[in-house]
Amino acid sequence: MVRALDLAAELGAEEVLLLLDSMLVVEQLRGRWRVKDAKLAPFHDEAIAGLRRFRRWSTRHVPRSENATADALANEALDRVATGGPALVVRRPPAGSGGAGFSVTQLEMKFGTGGLLGGAIALEPGFDPGDAGPDPGHLTVRILGSGTSQGIPRIACDCPVCTSADPRDRRYRASALLAFGDRRVLVDCGPDFKWQALAAGLRRLDAVLLTHEHQDAIAGLDELRRFNELHGEYLPVHARPEDLDVVVGRFAYAFRPGQRAFVGVPQLRPVALDGPFLVGGRRFIPVPVIHVDRVITGYRTGGFAYCSDVQRIDADGRALLRDLDVLVISALRDLPHPTHQTVSEALAVIEDLRPRRAYLTHLDHELGHAALTARLPAGVEVAWDGLEIEVP
Repeated sequence: MVRALDLAAELGAEEVLLLLDSMLVVEQLRGRWRVKDAKLAPFHDEAIAGLRRFRRWSTRHVPRSENATADALANEALDRVATGGPALVVRRPPAGSGGAGFSVTQLEMKFGTGGLLGGAIALEPGFDPGDAGPDPGHLTVRILGSGTSQGIPRIACDCPVCTSADPRDRRYRASALLAFGDRRVLVDCGPDFKWQALAAGLRRLDAVLLTHEHQDAIAGLDELRRFNELHGEYLPVHARPEDLDVVVGRFAYAFRPGQRAFVGVPQLRPVALDGPFLVGGRRFIPVPVIHVDRVITGYRTGGFAYCSDVQRIDADGRALLRDLDVLVISALRDLPHPTHQTVSEALAVIEDLRPRRAYLTHLDHELGHAALTARLPAGVEVAWDGLEIEVP
């Protein structure tokens, strides 16, 4: 209740209504019953002091039988604490409830601007997708990983690619690092992130852009704590609201607002995508991409775009990918796959979009670097871990 009063004050409330499932606390607040438990007396005093901040307040008892959802969430939070986890439970309102985003109001409000709520990606009429922003700087893209969710080599595989001596056939999980000026932006943070960061000599990070919530894109989020330790501030994580729902639930301990100092866990701030956004002076545009028959996110900034885990890109997404200098796009293998496009399908997208250069990424172990390179058309190359691309 004390935390709720603090939040109400932050929101500028002048009146509060407290709905409490404890008749004892209700009567103690009203002054009818004394606080006999010495442990609770300081909290009672703090609550009374907090209530004096408001012009008017009232309270009433709501039995648990009439508030089963909140009671269940409270019990789950207690269970998590008992097993060593954080007292934080994230829930999305059920379909048709009229809500959007997360049901944990503390997260929505305490993180402030750029919080959790967000809808469809919206662009103003006449918006130029190639506008890199007011101060974009020069962009260099480093491919941190060019492999699939299992990486290359696969565990216990003796195929020609997994046993290849060509270092370009060793592929971490797909990821990219964008550098402009002194800014560094990470696209996806998979289980290989620590080694990718060390290989790149990464010493700062300004934002993380997630394409989707699958483990090969998010499993390295815990490693981001080093950047909190170095720079002493929250790190924004951008993703679609439905993906943030999963990510915050899986890494609840990392998304805790109000943490004043680094205490050994990541300090991450969720930012729901609802349109173009700036990191420093550079503009980023979320691009709708289909994967596993649902929308995930590609990203465009100026003349560069990155689209991983592509099953297909529909007309609304392709409209944001015209007139590119560089396109990095996934091409899993030659054989058809139910959730990923093939090399030939990726080449068809490239032919339609006509970027000046294109790079294939998210490659499985059926595709050797040298053999694939030999059969690609002019202007299309195979990405490899450590490749750096200068974007005009």
